Amino acid sequence: MTIAQCSPAVHPHGRIHLVVPKRPGADFDLVRAKLEGAFAAHAHDVVWHVPDERGDIVELAYQAVRDAQADGGLVVAAGGDGTINAVAAAALQAGVPMGVVPMGTFNYFSREHGLALDPEIAVQDMLHAMQHSDMRPVQVGFVNDRMFVVNAAVGLYPRLLAEREMASRRFGRSRMVAILSAVWSMFRPAGGRRWRVIMRTHEGAQAQQEEHLVTTLFVGNNPLQLGRVGLMQAQSVAQGGQLAVVLLQPQDRWAVARTVWNAATGQLARDPAVVSMACAEMTVAPASWRPAQVKVAFDGEREWMAPPLRFRVHDKPLWLVTRTTLDRDPTSAPAGGDVAASHPVQEVPASEPAPPPAITPLPALG
Repeated sequence: MTIAQCSPAVHPHGRIHLVVPKRPGADFDLVRAKLEGAFAAHAHDVVWHVPDERGDIVELAYQAVRDAQADGGLVVAAGGDGTINAVAAAALQAGVPMGVVPMGTFNYFSREHGLALDPEIAVQDMLHAMQHSDMRPVQVGFVNDRMFVVNAAVGLYPRLLAEREMASRRFGRSRMVAILSAVWSMFRPAGGRRWRVIMRTHEGAQAQQEEHLVTTLFVGNNPLQLGRVGLMQAQSVAQGGQLAVVLLQPQDRWAVARTVWNAATGQLARDPAVVSMACAEMTVAPASWRPAQVKVAFDGEREWMAPPLRFRVHDKPLWLVTRTTLDRDPTSAPAGGDVAASHPVQEVPASEPAPPPAITPLPALG
C-alpha cells in the first residue's frame, strides 16, 4: 500500500469494547447470545455498547473508542458495514486500532480482509491477534468529511438503500430480501431520475474534467465487491492509493435488464451504460441544477451533503486487528467465509459454496 505503515500499539489482554447495533429485521437477543457465548469461551472481559436508537451509534462509537483508550482495551464493531463505518471513523480519528466481528448481510469489508464469518471463530482470531499485536493497515476513502470503508454513492443508489431497509423491517434481514428489494427498485418507473454532473479527477499534478448524464455515481473502495461484478478497477483498488469510480447512465427498462444480467455474470465492465475508471481524488458537482444538498450513501448509511462532493483516498490508514498468519485448521472456517484473493490469510475448503453473485448492477454492490 502507499499509506503509512507505522502501526499503533494494542494491549494483549485489554478489555473488549463491543459496539453492537439493533438493526431492523434482526433478532438482537440471538445476536447477543452468540457474542456472549463466543467471548465467554475465552474468558475475556467485554464492555457492551448498544445504542437505543439507530442514529445514536455514531456518538456511541466515539464513546467506546474513548473508553478503550482510557483502559487500554480494544474497540470492536460487531455488525455489518454500517456499524464498521461508525466505529472505524472514531478509531481513525483517535489513531487507535479496531477489531471486527462480522454480523452483517453482505459483509464485504470482512470478506475482503479474510475475517471468519462465524462469531466464535472471528472472536478467537481477533483475541489471538491482540495477544500477538497482529494488525494490518486498511485504505479508507472520504466523501467530504465522511469516511467510507466499502463504498459511497449518489443518485439512485441512496434510494435503493432506503427501500432495502424498509424491506428488511417487513420481511427480515437476509441477502435474498436485499437482492429482491434492489431488483424491484431498479425496475420501478420512479427509478429513472437523471442528473448531469461535472467530474474532475486528480492523479498527482494532473487533473481532467468530464461531464456525464447519470442516474448513479458509485465510488468503490472494496476490491472484492468490485471484482464480483467484473470491474477492472478492482485491481487498482487492491494495490492501494486509488478508488474505483462507476457511472450508470440513463437507460430504459430493457436496458436495465441487460445491465442486471451483466452484473450477475461478472461482465459489468462490458455494459454500454456503465463508465468506470480509477483515481485517487475526484470532485463532483451537479451541472444541470444547483441543489443546496445531495443525498449521499456511504457504507449503507445515508446523509445530505452540500455539493461539490470531494471523494479521496485518506492519507492515513485504519488499523485492523486481525490474524496475519493462520495456524488453526482451515477446515474450521464457516461456510460462506470466502476471502478476497488480495488478502489470502484464511484458507477455505474448495468444497464450500461461494456466496451468490451480485445480480443487480449497482444495488448489489452494496
